[in-house]
Amino acid sequence: MKVRTQLIVAFLLLAVLPLAGIVLFSYWTSQSSFRRAVEAESRLLGEQMGERLDAVRAELDARLQSVGQLPVRALLPSAEEGPSASQVYAGLMAQMGEMAELVEWLEFQPLVEDEGNRGFFIYPSTVLARALGRLQRREATLEESGITREYLEETIRQAIFQRERFQAAELQGVEARGEEMRELLGSELTAPVMRGDEVIGTIRALVPPSEIVRLVLERTPREGGELAYARDADGKLYLGEGTDRQLLERLAPADGAPEGGTASAGQEWIVVETPDPESGLRFGVARPVGDSLRDFQRTAAWNFGAGLALMAVALVGVVWVSGRMTRKLAQLAVAAHRLAAGDLTTRVAVRSRDEFGELARAFNHMARDLADNQRRLIEEERRRREQELTQRLLEAENERKSRELEEARRLQLSLLPKTLPRHPELEVAVFMRTATEVGGDYYDFFPGPDGSLTTVIGDAAGHGAQAGTMVSVVKGLFTAGAAEADLAHLLESATRAIRQMELGRMNMAASLVRIGSGAITVAAAGMPPVLLHRRREARVEEVLLAGTPLGSMARASYREWRSRLGDGDTVLLMSDGFPELPNDEGEPLGYARVTEIFLGAAEAEPQEILRRLADAARGWAGDRPPADDVTFVVLRATGGAA
Repeated sequence: MKVRTQLIVAFLLLAVLPLAGIVLFSYWTSQSSFRRAVEAESRLLGEQMGERLDAVRAELDARLQSVGQLPVRALLPSAEEGPSASQVYAGLMAQMGEMAELVEWLEFQPLVEDEGNRGFFIYPSTVLARALGRLQRREATLEESGITREYLEETIRQAIFQRERFQAAELQGVEARGEEMRELLGSELTAPVMRGDEVIGTIRALVPPSEIVRLVLERTPREGGELAYARDADGKLYLGEGTDRQLLERLAPADGAPEGGTASAGQEWIVVETPDPESGLRFGVARPVGDSLRDFQRTAAWNFGAGLALMAVALVGVVWVSGRMTRKLAQLAVAAHRLAAGDLTTRVAVRSRDEFGELARAFNHMARDLADNQRRLIEEERRRREQELTQRLLEAENERKSRELEEARRLQLSLLPKTLPRHPELEVAVFMRTATEVGGDYYDFFPGPDGSLTTVIGDAAGHGAQAGTMVSVVKGLFTAGAAEADLAHLLESATRAIRQMELGRMNMAASLVRIGSGAITVAAAGMPPVLLHRRREARVEEVLLAGTPLGSMARASYREWRSRLGDGDTVLLMSDGFPELPNDEGEPLGYARVTEIFLGAAEAEPQEILRRLADAARGWAGDRPPADDVTFVVLRATGGAA
């Protein structure tokens, strides 16, 4: 078969069949998308009905809580002096508002029952409440209004029923309806009844579930002819006003999943039920979609007919165009054979700017590009080898730097105490977590000749080798006099010595704590506050002393803080990496939270305190590596302290 004939047949096969497939697929996908959209809107409407049920439940609870603030017992004829029963009843109905129409009754149950203090039922009556409200607003006396007190009291008594008036069977029916309401709302509607600050009883409301569901359904907007309903776990159907029950029972039978279908007048429906976990109800929406689907069918048929007419016109053009195409293809075939035989000088005459002309130009470029491609391959191979060499050099450099950092880390760790000091007045515990291979935090202990123990905690600026160098310098300075010199004087001497070394911007914040003979002395140079837990008062004292970091200024002065240390008092020294630790949202932990965490853990053993602090850090920042070093030193005064 010639190419021209193949093109014509291919046109028919690749145009008519795909067109039919596209029209059918378009119809199917459009219909499916429409159905999914309707189902999604119906599910959303069902979820909104569940939310409205929650709103009604919350409003009922809020109204009942406000009723509990009223002098409910004044409704009884035996009530003591206070507001009149009519005033209390009118106020009760005002607090209930429009929710009063849903409530079947309210029950007051005293906290302590005796002969004159028994429970009673209140039946809401909006008519009675409006009459009492008008009487109060007019500020008229009973005599002026023409209403006798006996008539008013008798009218109020019609709405108040002592519990003793009900028979056991009637009370069981009341409890059964209450259980039905609890299953729908998830809990009873109760509120404490107050007299001043004293709880004297509880008030309980009974709302028929059918009334609650009816209110939810009536508040549901229906703009597309939807039918909204609800179904409980037993299959009972709840409908709003004006809803066709027989139609819904056909569309959504109680003994099976709702599938919609065709109802009267050939109308097709989509039914979706959305469960509400709290109430156990299933809120359903039935929407008519038959007219919309028929529109889809008419549109698909029109599109298919129009496409066939256009293809008949196009077929005439295909016959003419295919003749020209085959002549150009024959020329390209001859040139391709010559190029395959090795004649790289072969060229094809370019006589058009269509795709065949582009193909001819591409063919002509192909011969010229063969040599260029060969040279390009050689150049790419050379560059690849250069990149491999560069990569090996980078790996060697990284390995060298890693070795240097490891050596610096070992040096920095060697500067820390190998063991914790033993002191008759103290229990000591330490925790450190570095942010890089060489951290900037430092701690040390210096026993004094007088039996005291001086503890140092520091935080060098930055990380890495420079921070390790700063730790080495400060350790050397403190080793010479930390156990004997005054702490403030020691900090002043150290900052002068560091400035004389001309270390640039390198500096270190530090805190010094000396404990001995039941006394504590604190000095600081730019460090976070020292936290002191007073065991006897069960409180945390914050010791914050102003001072610039060591080496930041040539002339800097520092001061000391002194106090007595009681048995069981606990001191916490920390670097700023802990309070400044960020969470996922970038919020720092903060000193207030640190104080709360320490207060909650201060009664534990020192090692347990460190564990809780470390757990708090992981809980706040997660498993991400810290951006700064975190160091803790805990000092617990034992029985040897005064």
